[in-house]
Amino acid sequence: MSEEINTGVASGKSLPKLPSPSMKYRSNGFLLGLEPEMIIHSKPIEGTNYLLMKWKDVEEPSYVKASDANNKCPSIVIDFYQSHLTWSNL
Repeated sequence: MSEEINTGVASGKSLPKLPSPSMKYRSNGFLLGLEPEMIIHSKPIEGTNYLLMKWKDVEEPSYVKASDANNKCPSIVIDFYQSHLTWSNL
């Protein structure tokens, strides 16, 4: 009972929308051959760290395992974590 979301991509790629809010059922953009643009957010889900990835030419972001992102686009992952570092002077 899934339906497709039209993302307005010229190539016709879209991500499936499932009724379950659980992110583990969302499509992995790497498996669809999408190119990562940036990481929006990081979230632990069921003991595994997931990154909300914005894909080039796709409006709908999707969560991917952090380990997958580390392997496929390490510079984007490093940029995300560096931008979220906080330092304290104790």
